[in-house]
Amino acid sequence: MYDAVVPRLLVIEDGNEYEEFATLFLADRFEVVAVHSAAEALEAAPGTDAMLIDLRFERARDEDLLGDAGEAAARLFAGDLERARRWLKEQQGTLILGALREAGHDQPAVFVHDFPPRRLANLARLYGRVGAVPTFDAAAIVRTLESLA
Repeated sequence: MYDAVVPRLLVIEDGNEYEEFATLFLADRFEVVAVHSAAEALEAAPGTDAMLIDLRFERARDEDLLGDAGEAAARLFAGDLERARRWLKEQQGTLILGALREAGHDQPAVFVHDFPPRRLANLARLYGRVGAVPTFDAAAIVRTLESLA
């Protein structure tokens, strides 16, 4: 599946649920490396083979979020800064993936989210090898990563 002897799975989230899940149910397939911000993800991405990404970063501090709330408020929300901050938190996983792709990291990436097919197709068009599974299902995550390899 991957070139590495023990492939490294980069888990990107604002809490610890994904890391706990991966450690319990994916550690027989991957070395699990967890990070909690875009800056940490960019630092840890080299040398990883795949990514498991949380979409929503609801517990993240505003200063740890990728993106400019003021710019998003002006562009998307008629100046409503609070709506823009919520949007940044709700979409942080895709924003982080975009930053990783811009930095040249093209590893397969999986979200645990039930995206509508059109949204998932748009993500794949924008960011390449991207998949999603609707629930925390280790076998489905592995199958999805393998299909993207």
